[in-house]
Amino acid sequence: MAIRESKHAELIVDTAVALFKKNGYENVSVNEICKKADLSRSSFYAAFSCKQDIIEYVLAKAKTDETTVLNHFMDAKNDFERMWILCDRYLAIAYRFGPALTGALLRLELLGELDNLKQIHLSDDWFIRLTRNCQQTGVILSTEPAEILAPMGVDNVYMVTYDWCRRGGDFSLRREARIRSEIFYNVAPEYRWTKAQLESV
Repeated sequence: MAIRESKHAELIVDTAVALFKKNGYENVSVNEICKKADLSRSSFYAAFSCKQDIIEYVLAKAKTDETTVLNHFMDAKNDFERMWILCDRYLAIAYRFGPALTGALLRLELLGELDNLKQIHLSDDWFIRLTRNCQQTGVILSTEPAEILAPMGVDNVYMVTYDWCRRGGDFSLRREARIRSEIFYNVAPEYRWTKAQLESV
């Protein structure tokens, strides 16, 4: 990913995502993005080297938006909720992109043209430490090693996202991801979300 400092980066991202959602990722060219954003190609290439960089930029930004994460971390009741905050950053991207565009990106990943999961797994160290803390405090009852459990938990949410795309977004991605995560990690009953909490997402 060759992203450079540019005052136009956010405009390019917003324009590109809107076009990707409307016309499909594979059907949108750099020229179309520039035309819609009213920018020159040189302005585009000052920020991004290709369309793929736009997707990687959005994923990387979710990982590095530390101010937002830290503010939510301070308010979290336990480390499983902190894991959920990290997970929800990526679910927010899926919602922003919508099921059609997210599904198109998953297809490109299967073809080896994108590597979104690699970007997401860059947060594995955080998930491993938080999983270990949860096991030590009785929030997570699974006794599998955190180094194995946490990356598998990330993959579990990724598969929920795949199913959400396949079904055209006909269920709440956040609710299903939360339910499956609580089951996967064997979260103690007192730390699971209530029916009202699940219905609110």
